Amino acid sequence: MDQIQDQKQEPEIKIVLADESHVHYVDEILETIAAAAKVRGTGIAKRNPEYVKQKMIEGKAVLALCGDDFAGFSYIETWDNKQYVTTSGLIVPDRYRGKGLARRIKHMTFSLARKRWPEAKIFSLTSGAAVMKLNTQHGYKPVTFAQLTNDESFWHGCEGCVNFDVLQRTDRRYCICTGMLFDPNDPDCLAAAQKELDLDPTCRETIEAKYGPMPPYKLPEKESKTLLDKIKSLFK
Repeated sequence: MDQIQDQKQEPEIKIVLADESHVHYVDEILETIAAAAKVRGTGIAKRNPEYVKQKMIEGKAVLALCGDDFAGFSYIETWDNKQYVTTSGLIVPDRYRGKGLARRIKHMTFSLARKRWPEAKIFSLTSGAAVMKLNTQHGYKPVTFAQLTNDESFWHGCEGCVNFDVLQRTDRRYCICTGMLFDPNDPDCLAAAQKELDLDPTCRETIEAKYGPMPPYKLPEKESKTLLDKIKSLFK
């Protein structure tokens, strides 16, 4: 008789909306972010433990968990009276890289931002090629810093980055990071985001189970025609 060997299956990695029950992961999250910054040798702004805890309590954070083991993290924040949203602090421990987790976490933070503040512009400052690729897949476009938030609280957060002096010397016109922006009134941004998020129906189910139906990734027909007319007029 052939012997059938038991194969140990790897536990499922789940992407969850963080809450107060997850605050015990904060120290490990921050240690992982600090270690990544040291290896990269590029700017990653430092986060305060109480700040990260608050994001979880406010329902603005996302975790990847393999059982009870920490497998990834990111959070969102609003600026300029909720006219802008950032998805920040995306990190995956070395032992869990290569599994597509960063992409799944980005799906969740992006969808969470879209659901809670559907009219807000979502932006990112990053020096990482992988994050730039993720942003592009979600419909972000490269922009100048002048097109981002003017909220001083956001820019104050850059003070913990090793490249903050560059930002100061250029009078906040540019830095090592690239500014990228998702505009909910741009049909190209919406189309790209829809295409990307259709790959991850579980993400939508998780968001809608807690917050209700997601906003559409399509402009109303009248508004879409108006934008198209504006584009056509440029070539007349």
